[in-house]
Formats: sequence, structure tokens, C-alpha cells
Amino acid sequence: MKRSMTRWIPAVLAPVLVAATAVGFSVSANAAVDLPDKTASQVLQLINTNPDIAFAGSVTKKASLGLPPMNLIPSISQSMVDEAKKNMPKEMSDFIPAATDQSELALVLEFFSGTHHANIYVDGTNKARVQVLDLLSERDFIRNGADLWFYDAGKQSVRHSVIDPQEEADAENLAIMLLKANASRLPFDATSPAAIADYFLKQAGTDTTFTVGKDAKIAGRGVYQLSMLPRNAGSLVESVTFSIDATTGLPLAVSVQAVGQSNPAIEVSFDSITFAAPDASLFDFTVPAGTTVQEIAPPTQTDLMNQNLPLPSSSDISELKSQVEKAKAQGWAAVIEIPADKIPAQLTSLIEGNKLFSELTSPVAGGRVFTTSLLNILLTDDGRILAGSVTTQKLLEAASK
Repeated sequence: MKRSMTRWIPAVLAPVLVAATAVGFSVSANAAVDLPDKTASQVLQLINTNPDIAFAGSVTKKASLGLPPMNLIPSISQSMVDEAKKNMPKEMSDFIPAATDQSELALVLEFFSGTHHANIYVDGTNKARVQVLDLLSERDFIRNGADLWFYDAGKQSVRHSVIDPQEEADAENLAIMLLKANASRLPFDATSPAAIADYFLKQAGTDTTFTVGKDAKIAGRGVYQLSMLPRNAGSLVESVTFSIDATTGLPLAVSVQAVGQSNPAIEVSFDSITFAAPDASLFDFTVPAGTTVQEIAPPTQTDLMNQNLPLPSSSDISELKSQVEKAKAQGWAAVIEIPADKIPAQLTSLIEGNKLFSELTSPVAGGRVFTTSLLNILLTDDGRILAGSVTTQKLLEAASK
């Protein structure tokens, strides 16, 4: 992957982790909320797929995954630490904070730790803003037409990119064309929300129990609650609950409960929401004085074609099918294994070259393990990666086979 592409990882993940997870759990079950009864299939069909939806709201995300606190904003650079040492008595050296690591890996992990607040504004497909509010700063991801902006106030930096409308339209048309060309091969009618929902429930039903819970309220709006519970033991996930706005179909909550935890491992919530087009000025962005701007060209179709990525061999395809069948048989307790020769060198260097690697992983027989309440990742000494929503012991057993 080209460096110009990897630089966008934090900018893309920021709104995805806060917005596309879309939305957490200050739910109040209320006897006064009495919505028309719906089956699990009908609740799935209700989920909004309207690309022209407009709304604005405030969101709170809480994570209790067992990771150490990583409130890395505001940033403390090494130069700031050095300056503090010059101006403070030696007797106070213990009170000087260490420089924070603002690498891409640290930024991603930081979104999985603690509590975050954000404002979200959406107006159709090409106007969106996610404003992540930090303790003394903020980060903004903005799309306004063809312009993409990522602003980090703590680092006084801006990343800007311009989308080619024709490239975007071509990609969308290609996707539609491929869907239509293969419609007859799909095991469901792609034009029917009911058919899609029923197929999903049938396929997932072998491993998952779906239940429609009590009517509730989130941000003052009536919602349906749809829960998924693993049928078989062995997974670290106890349940996943989505709350869907009864009127608009927008997901207003998700809560993931880990086995053995009293509080949700992840919960994100709309504290308030209004379904009206936000003021157009909210999507305008003016570069603040003194801010460094980095122009990044988004990858074009030509760029992607020139990557010269090797086509998968028949053995690769066979191995992939085997892994998929194995994971399907194991359900929620599936363990995915990536052979050492299939792991990109850049990913390996990103992991091993980051000082957070040793801080966030623990030594185990034959490697190191990254542990959370929902997911464990084993990095073996021989270069493999095994991951699953299972215990470390299960990963070690899978690695030894």
C-alpha cells in the first residue's frame, strides 16, 4: 500500500469508529413506549438505507475492553518535554509527563479506550462532519462535496484531499452493474429488503438467536431493540443489541456485552438527534492560521490497477475457502489464522516497529498476545497471526495444531 494511502487511515477510521458503529446506549426502557409489534425480520427491514437522509446529533462512546487509558490528546511532543525539563527544578522532574505517541496505531487504539464525545452532521451522501471533542482540543473529519478534510487541532495539522466526481460515479456504476449482472446467482432477491433480511436470519440462525426486546427510548425517540446472542459457548461475546429508530429506521444504539462483565464492553449513544438538514456552513472548512496543510491525492482506479497486486493462485483460493468453512463451523468462537507468508511486510513493520507493541501485548508460549474483553490476537514467534473472540488458551491450542 502506498504511503499516501496509509496516511488516510486515521482520517477514515475516526468517523467510522464513532459514526458507523453508529451509536450507543443511554437507553431508557419505558412502559409508555408502545410501538407496533415487529418480528426480527421486520426490524431488519426497517433499518434505513436512504442515502439522502439528513440529521444532526451528539454522540457518546464508552469502551471497557480492558485496554489501558489512552487519552493521547492534547499531544505532548518530545520538544515540549525537553523544554519543561529546562524550566523546572530537578526536584520536580518526576512530575514531567512523557511524550505521547501519536502514531497511526496509537490513534486507532485510542478510539477503543475510555469515553469520547462527538457531534455528527449528515446531509445526504456528500456532506458529512464528525467532530470528535477531546479534553482540550478536537478532531474533525469533513466531507463537503469533493473536498475531504481531516483537522487535528492538537497537532495543528490538516490533511486535505479532493475526490474526482467522475471516478466516484464510475465506481458506483460499476458496483451497480456487477450487482445486476450477478443478480440471478444470488440466493435472494436483491431488490427485496424482506428477502435479504430473511436470508440473513436463516443463515445466521444456526449460530445466533435473534430476539426483539422491549420498546425503549434513545435521545427521546422510540426504538426497537434487536439482540443477537451466540447459541454455542466458547465466544467472549455474550450479546449484541441494536436499537433502531421506529420512524426513520436509523440505528440509534449498539451495545456489545462481553462474557463475565457487568458493564458493556462497547456502547455508543446518541444523546440527542434531530432529523433536519444541518446548516450548510457546518460543512465549510477554513484552515486555521498556523496550521500545517498536507495535500493528499486519493488513489484513482489507475493507481489501484498499477499496484500490480498478484492474482490469487488456486491454492490461495482453496485455502481461503477452507478458512471460511472452518470459521462458519465454529460460529462466534471461530479462530482465524493468517500464515506468515500472507502477512504484508508493512503490517509487520508497523506492529513490531511501534513501541506500543510491547506495552499492549503480553508474552505467552510461542509469541505475544494482545488481549481485550471481546477479542484476542496472538502473534506467534514464527510470524503467524491468530485472532478470535475466544480466550488466549483457545488461540494457543489453535496455534499448536
